[in-house]
Amino acid sequence: MSRKSPNEIPVQIAAKIGAMRRAIIRFFAVDGLNRVLLCLFALAAVDFAIDRAFRMDQAQRGIMLVLGVAAIIYVLWRYLLRPLFTRLSDDALLLHVEESQGGLDEGLISALEFSRMDVAAGDNVSLGMMQQTIEQGAEAGDRIDLAKVFRFRKQRVNSILLGVLMVGLMVSGAAISFYPPMTTWFDRNVMLGDAQWPQDYFLDIAGVENGVLRIPRGDDWTISARVREGYRSLPEGVEIQSRTEAGRRSESMVATADRTEFRGEFRNVLENFQFRLISAEAETPWVSVELVQRPRIASLRLVAEDPAYTGMGVRELPSGAGPYFLLNGSKIKVEGTADKDLAAAALVFGDRRLPLAVEGNRFEGEVAANDVEAGTYYLEIEDRERMAIPGREGLVGLGARDTARFRVRIRNDKKPRVNVALHGVGGMVVPGARLPFSGSVEDDFSVVGVSLRFEWKQDNSDTEPVTGDIALDGQTGEIGKAEVSLDGAIELPPLDIPVNARISLQFAARDNDTVSGPKVGESTKILLRVVGEAELRTDLLRREKEQRQVLEEMLKKQDLLLTDSAALAAECRTIEQLDPSQRERVMGLQKRQKLMGSNLRPLIARLQTIVQEIANNRLEDEDGILKARLTDKVITPMIAVAKELVPTAAIELEAARRETDAGRRSDAFAAAGLAQRAAIDAMREILLNMVRNEGYQLAVNLLYEIQRAQERMRKMTDQAKESALGEVLGGKDAADAEGADGGREGS
Repeated sequence: MSRKSPNEIPVQIAAKIGAMRRAIIRFFAVDGLNRVLLCLFALAAVDFAIDRAFRMDQAQRGIMLVLGVAAIIYVLWRYLLRPLFTRLSDDALLLHVEESQGGLDEGLISALEFSRMDVAAGDNVSLGMMQQTIEQGAEAGDRIDLAKVFRFRKQRVNSILLGVLMVGLMVSGAAISFYPPMTTWFDRNVMLGDAQWPQDYFLDIAGVENGVLRIPRGDDWTISARVREGYRSLPEGVEIQSRTEAGRRSESMVATADRTEFRGEFRNVLENFQFRLISAEAETPWVSVELVQRPRIASLRLVAEDPAYTGMGVRELPSGAGPYFLLNGSKIKVEGTADKDLAAAALVFGDRRLPLAVEGNRFEGEVAANDVEAGTYYLEIEDRERMAIPGREGLVGLGARDTARFRVRIRNDKKPRVNVALHGVGGMVVPGARLPFSGSVEDDFSVVGVSLRFEWKQDNSDTEPVTGDIALDGQTGEIGKAEVSLDGAIELPPLDIPVNARISLQFAARDNDTVSGPKVGESTKILLRVVGEAELRTDLLRREKEQRQVLEEMLKKQDLLLTDSAALAAECRTIEQLDPSQRERVMGLQKRQKLMGSNLRPLIARLQTIVQEIANNRLEDEDGILKARLTDKVITPMIAVAKELVPTAAIELEAARRETDAGRRSDAFAAAGLAQRAAIDAMREILLNMVRNEGYQLAVNLLYEIQRAQERMRKMTDQAKESALGEVLGGKDAADAEGADGGREGS
């Protein structure tokens, strides 16, 4: 079966349909853009007004931005995109035209429908009528006035409004760049930046970078806000508003006197949070607090290097055991590690700050000997964190919370300690005397030299004192040790000291201190008087008489002790048991007997000193009579009394006190009495020999007096002879001179 197709859609109708479609698109595009731009301007105006009036924070501005963008997207879709993407059918367009135009009697829609029909041959359809209907519809399409179909006046109004809105958009874009309020609004509400609205003052928080403030964990941290320069007024008060997961809280800041700076404090900061500053006319953006860990000293080692002359070398100082006592001239080495990499480290002491070498988390340094001083040393470290520290300029590293410290005390090398004494020398010596000495020198480290300083001056003389030093290195122990013994003698003859002069002797020792020395230690000054032999012998005789008088008193006490012992022995002869009073009396006798021996020992020492002085002053030969008599007849028997007889008597008295048998007690008393009598006899014999010796010394002294008198007479005779001879020679010279003058006159 064959089919017959009518003509295609008439050109007039297709053109009208295309024109109507383009007009519809233009209408919806202009109308939609107008609605979008109006929505944009309305939202911007509302956002501008709200933010300007209430100064929304960043989160609130973000919410407003999201809501605004959502509203614009909705308007864009509702009034622009959806109409543009919605396609009207040709039938609907033609029906709308016939309804708007009137008088077409559905010719357009009929022509459109017949032109789309596909009629087969033989169908019960009049093809001619269809063709005629299509042609009539095409003619009607030519007569369609689209201006009547569509509201072009409103289109023109919309186009004009769109132009105005586009101009307004361009002006707004330019205002964003050049008009400060618009610039601020765009930065705050579109870019969500930190720009602030124009106001009388602005607050700048110290240490904030990119909206973040770094604070050491666990610290009390001071917040400082300054009013920016160029302010028109100053805030009456400022508050810190902080927020955490637990909520928000506010507290007031303290203003300085001029109200240009406000300070607040965060106490014991242990978690991250946010804060901002608010006042009546200004507020700051929210600042995030980021906690950082302070560095900590993980290990510390202190080493002291003593001066080279001490020979002590290097020693490690026990950690935490200060104060450390260091010798003057020592060095201090410091080294250690931290738990973080460091940017700097320093040792602070006094008014000095010594930078330490830093590598990674290690630090080390040395305090030179000249810089070491007594006081407290503080070790400061600074990590690589860069943050604003209250009270310090710029960004600096973070220091340790607990500063390591140690104390140093300087110990000076003491001067040598000299302990020397003369032996067998009294306060008087003769010019030819020998002065034995012994003692020791002690130093902290080493003695390098010992000498004797002497100074003498003659009595009643205006001459300057004579001084000098005598090296004693040959009379000491090994030089160079910390302790040196002294043992030797000083010969006075080489010093050529005259009689009636006073001499002072002082031993001196020098150490090896190369830092603050060498230091010199000195002994106590020894003062002596140089006299003639006769005067010294007279003094020795006087002293011997004094000792004899002491011995006489002791003899009387020993005799009385013998009497008391005998009386007590007789009283207790028949008593089996001594009562307490009797025991106490026996004990008293025993103590008196022991005291007798104790008193004899100093007497013996003084007599031995006299013998030594005789030898040291060379008053006699080695086997001289005076020395022999004192030694053999006085000192030796006295030693026997002190060491044998007196202790024996004391022991027997002790035995008598302890004895419970009357017979044995009587024997003990008898033995004590025998020893006491022997001591008395020996003491009497000693006194007799001392008297004889004094007589001998007195005779010798008289001989010296006679010799001195003869010497004085000889000197006086010589002086008289010289005077007489001078007078004779002077008269002869005068006579010769007169004769010479007479001869000249005669001639």
